[in-house]
Amino acid sequence: MDNASIKVLLIEDNPGDAVLVEHMLTQASTPPMEVSWASNLTAGIELLNERSADLVLLDLGLPESIGLDTVKNLYSKVSSIPAVVVMSALADENVALQAVQYGAEDYLIKREVSSTVLVRSIRYALERSQVKNALQHAKHELEHRVSERTMQLAKVIEEFQEGIVHRQQAERRISYMAHYDALTGLPNRVLLRDRIAQAIGQAQCGNTRVAIVFIDLDNFKHINDSLGHQIGDRLLQAVAGRIRQHLRDGDSGARLGGDEFVLILPLADESDDAGAIAQMALHALAQPFSVDGHLLHVGASIGISTYPDDGHDADTLMRAADAAMYHAKGRGRGNVQFFTPALNQAAHQRLSIENRLRNALAKHEFVLHYQPQVDIESGAIFSAEALLRWRQPGKEPVSCEAFIACAEDTGLILPLGGWVLRQACRQLKAWRNEGHADLRVSVNLSPLQICQPGFAATIAGILRETGLPANALDLEITERTMMQRNELTLATLISLSTMGVQLSVDDFGTGYSSLSYLQRFPVHAIKIDRSFVRGIGHDLNNTTLVTAIIAMANSLRLKVLAEGVETAEQAAFLLAHGCPSAQGYLYSAALSPGYFSRLLIRS
Repeated sequence: MDNASIKVLLIEDNPGDAVLVEHMLTQASTPPMEVSWASNLTAGIELLNERSADLVLLDLGLPESIGLDTVKNLYSKVSSIPAVVVMSALADENVALQAVQYGAEDYLIKREVSSTVLVRSIRYALERSQVKNALQHAKHELEHRVSERTMQLAKVIEEFQEGIVHRQQAERRISYMAHYDALTGLPNRVLLRDRIAQAIGQAQCGNTRVAIVFIDLDNFKHINDSLGHQIGDRLLQAVAGRIRQHLRDGDSGARLGGDEFVLILPLADESDDAGAIAQMALHALAQPFSVDGHLLHVGASIGISTYPDDGHDADTLMRAADAAMYHAKGRGRGNVQFFTPALNQAAHQRLSIENRLRNALAKHEFVLHYQPQVDIESGAIFSAEALLRWRQPGKEPVSCEAFIACAEDTGLILPLGGWVLRQACRQLKAWRNEGHADLRVSVNLSPLQICQPGFAATIAGILRETGLPANALDLEITERTMMQRNELTLATLISLSTMGVQLSVDDFGTGYSSLSYLQRFPVHAIKIDRSFVRGIGHDLNNTTLVTAIIAMANSLRLKVLAEGVETAEQAAFLLAHGCPSAQGYLYSAALSPGYFSRLLIRS
């Protein structure tokens, strides 16, 4: 802030407190403080309406207004309210939080206030008020830019002729992405659960049955690893298309993620045979797929559960179908199996994974690999994303996608996530000691970690242990975390941000993205999901969405990084449209610490 004087209005009924506060403020030499005093709320409101003030120091115990009503009355009766800092004798965290929610920038307890604390609170309150005004300005600027962009795209995208239409379609697109798989267009896990519940409800009313068919591709991982993700993604799209062709009217298909698909088959009468339908799907998937000149044989293993025989809710039926699918894999793959009460293999398998995970942590079988995050223009590495790998004896390291769901379901994600944070910070400290003083590290967080009481204190402890500054750590959260919108999550993220830790929204655009979330949460950066980056130059919708996300981030003064950059053309497009940072195979795959150190030296 500059040295211009700060006009402070003190609304305080206690003359002694007023004199003390005025003395504290007038002792601050830079910047000087001009203090006006009102002994009650009415007089304070009159002063505010007569002349401007930069900040109001508000006592909650005034003669005509007591408690949080004082804050609400002030905001309701003053047309242009400056920044407000509440001062109270009451040391109540809930009251403090509510005061901030009503609009106050800070809550100070009188007996704990010193001149230094008070002046610092006023400066920070004015800075936050300026940031809020800047965000509002950025929002208006973004709306203006969207309107201009809409006019430019009128000939290409007719429905974007007006700015409001553009925003509505973007919201519909985001809503679509929340319920449909971005790669295949099939319903995702969220919509699948809803449709299973609907099918069960209809079956209850009609006294009929429902079959849940769990499909897992047998050879997909080998194809994906040997030919690359681009071929793998196109194969998944071809599989989804073939599944659609074999759906009857009333059937539903969904992609759970990876190479797993689910069918919902209403069985209206005894003539409907889920096994026969599954066999048709199995036969269809056994036929070769032609993808970019490759003739690929993938095959599938299929498990079936039925309502009401095997369960009465979506979770139970899904677990039963999943168990039957693993039984099919155990019988040599490429076959169909029904769930039976005696079939406990899936439960044993899950228990085995859980036990192996617990042992793996104790036996130090987990390792971290690091993928560089680079400045597109210069190619310089500025950060490393820590990616968890499970290195079982005699096996290649396994990526976290293979076991993270089990870790979250069982709660093992909490000790495992704590280990990842400590290990990543220790490694970053080692790299900084080697001369890479400005390098940062990025770590993915599970929503379960953020919801743990004292999580912010845990992060502070890790930073102290490793001797790292808070701004060297970037924590990546998901849109699902922001959608939870509980006060503990918000308070934790605010504490981390206040500490100086950087917060990024990972895989932006794959959940329910919203400007209100970005404004409400103390987010510093967003990461554009690789599924959108992949479509740059090939898919008009993805290209337009990437451009819009970058413009939004820049208007909100958020950093933006693109994931999954694999070609120089993608990097050039991103840089030209205002995205300065990226990560992906164009620069490097995830590397062990030793290989990453060599990469740092070369760069």
